Amino acid sequence: MHLIPLALRALIFPLFTAALHAAVIGTNPPALPLTAERIATLPAAVQPAWRDYLDRSVRQRAADQALIAAELKTLAQPSAAPLSPKAAHNARTIPLDRPASWYGSAEARLIADHIISFQTPAGGWSKNTDYADHLRQPGESFAHDSGSLFLKPGDNDQPHDARWSYIGTFDNDATTTELRYLAKVAARDPARASPSRAAFMRGLDYIFSSQFPNGGWPQVWPLDGGYHDAITYNDDALTDILVFLQEVAAGRDDYAFVPAELRARATAAAARGLACILATQIVTPDGRRTVRCQQHDALT
Repeated sequence: MHLIPLALRALIFPLFTAALHAAVIGTNPPALPLTAERIATLPAAVQPAWRDYLDRSVRQRAADQALIAAELKTLAQPSAAPLSPKAAHNARTIPLDRPASWYGSAEARLIADHIISFQTPAGGWSKNTDYADHLRQPGESFAHDSGSLFLKPGDNDQPHDARWSYIGTFDNDATTTELRYLAKVAARDPARASPSRAAFMRGLDYIFSSQFPNGGWPQVWPLDGGYHDAITYNDDALTDILVFLQEVAAGRDDYAFVPAELRARATAAAARGLACILATQIVTPDGRRTVRCQQHDALT
């Protein structure tokens, strides 16, 4: 046993006593979904933009699900649940580091076809799915089961529908990775109406449509409830979107084919996103600017 000298004990023990009486300086409440009831509490001037956003999300979610439901009805043995594609980290199965000439090859266009087949009607993609493996088949889900492994029944962060989770999303580099790949293929395809260009334009519109009125982006869109509806910084979601939009806005290299009108929209969207980053910085009561959270409530 090592004995603490009395003089040293007199210095240390008051520190332990102070630690035992530490105060709670804040709480981390459950993330709230974006709802019409919450929007109704906002100032009247900003409510229309948020109501329109929520309405578009609801309509788009219904359209996405309707496509799968219609496909399931056409199958010889229809199932109540869509088939699940092969699991993988899609950002790691989509090559972005090949020589520029490779993206004009038949192999590259085949992967692009696979990616396009898994694009949701909204224009985005999910995560944890090997989009380079095969073409999506009728009745096949847009994603492998991507639900959280840590949620329990009754948790506030449960999605609206456990069978329809993370479709589409910016989580784990999803959507921006697919768009970067399609841009590389489209840039080397002389056909202005190429499938890769058309899918890229739809994906770019997905980013524009999913941006909150205050400039942030949710983790999942159409909205999925819980923390998925919050402005999301973790896994580089918002920052990766901004970097991508700045690449598009510059109109160089892989993005030279993007029309000037869309590059201007990308510039404006990136500016609103940067304003959101500034607005969500936590400021202490004495005015010191500090950090940000993984998620920030979209409305507060």
